[in-house]
Amino acid sequence: MAKCDLSIELETPHDFHPGGGRVRGMVHVDVDENVTCKGLEVTSAWRTHGRGNVAQGTAGSMTLYEGQWTAGQRESYQFELPIADWPPSYHGHYLNIDHYVDVRAKIPWAFDPKDSVPFLVRPTCGPEEAVVDKNVVKLSGMVGLLFAVLIFVFIFIFCGVLASIGPFALFLLIVPAGVGLWWFFRRYLPRRALGHVECSFEQPHVAPGQQVTGELVIKPKKNIDINGVSLRLRVIEQCTRGSGSNRTTHTHELSDHTHALREAGTLEMEREYRIPLNVAIPIDSPYSIELNDNKLKWTATLRVDIPRWPDWTKDLPIVVAPAGQRPPSSETMESLTQQGELPSQPVVVATGSAVAGSAVAGGTASGTEAGVTFEETVQHLWGVRDDRDKAEMVASAVSGLTFSIQATIERRLLYSGDDPNVYEDGYAVWARYPDPPLPLVLYVPHDLADEFEQVGRGNWKGVGQVIGWDDIHGRLQLKLIPRKGTLAG
Repeated sequence: MAKCDLSIELETPHDFHPGGGRVRGMVHVDVDENVTCKGLEVTSAWRTHGRGNVAQGTAGSMTLYEGQWTAGQRESYQFELPIADWPPSYHGHYLNIDHYVDVRAKIPWAFDPKDSVPFLVRPTCGPEEAVVDKNVVKLSGMVGLLFAVLIFVFIFIFCGVLASIGPFALFLLIVPAGVGLWWFFRRYLPRRALGHVECSFEQPHVAPGQQVTGELVIKPKKNIDINGVSLRLRVIEQCTRGSGSNRTTHTHELSDHTHALREAGTLEMEREYRIPLNVAIPIDSPYSIELNDNKLKWTATLRVDIPRWPDWTKDLPIVVAPAGQRPPSSETMESLTQQGELPSQPVVVATGSAVAGSAVAGGTASGTEAGVTFEETVQHLWGVRDDRDKAEMVASAVSGLTFSIQATIERRLLYSGDDPNVYEDGYAVWARYPDPPLPLVLYVPHDLADEFEQVGRGNWKGVGQVIGWDDIHGRLQLKLIPRKGTLAG
């Protein structure tokens, strides 16, 4: 039996913490017997769990106490620890990544009491290795033909040698012959048909919401018909458990989308065709992750569909990584406020057009009571939308207020991770205010689900409470009040 019990209380247990930031809280100790503590250590760490071998890391640790505890004593110790820059929190099918605050009391001649509490982390920068090299394909027809001839000559000679040894030895030709035929039909013939081919992605990595850009260059030596050019983007979880001959790999496909880049037509002889590889990465996409035997991979497959001929294909590496910067420190925020760069409170004009307090569920304060309308809030945020610090200050000043809002619905989020603002049995929706078109995140309760299904991508009116600013995507966060709203065409 443990001589003391440990528990951890985080300062903000349900918030997303920025990677590279700090996590704060208290460690509580309840002592059952007189005991000597050789060290009360608290650690900020991350580790994977799921189908793959465990990968883990530590961001920082500190010793909170060394000394004697007496029976019946209850102590609390404050801590502040760094958070790892990478990886982010992620909960998928086979792969899960969590950050933890772990605490351990070193007790001589006894089991060490321990406790652990998870917290959510959003990335502010990607791993250093998240760089995509340009992948250029260049192969002349003569060199490819010569290579194919050499392979078939080698196979012919090898067949003769094995035949002289015995018929059974011919069985050994299956593997090399299969490889040779695969290369001939899947690599040589498509390149022979298309002639000179180059392809590359321009940027080293791409962030969610951005475009992956590049170019495919084709200069055929003869007229050739194609059924089209496409780029297939896939996101795959790949987790490996065990080692040596006992290694087992589990794979799960998260998404698979094919984007048409060029329609069917004829490519003329000796004419150079430059086909842009411009495809948008969805804003709610997961990041590329590689943690030993735990991977979340993006793959990009470029395909030229050639009728009655083997298609030309090429796999291009792609890494999806954050594009943000580290969050400012509390000292920097305080300095900017003192210099007048950040407002201590938003400047608003009192009007009576906000929703009446009687329309608000739960007795929360309305915008009318605070002397501010939603239209004015949107105007202020629109003016500082490119300055994350100022936008957060404005959103914080009106956080908790409810307004009568209207919004143009964009789409429902397919990947919301573990956003603590999502209602149970609810979901998140991206929308925009009509004018100015400020981006919004609407957290929809289950009671309004049918209503949002009906409105589709149209306009919606109802009541919502401001809960913060999504600095990653630059969107005002609103939690909709669970009552029936009003549809607008």
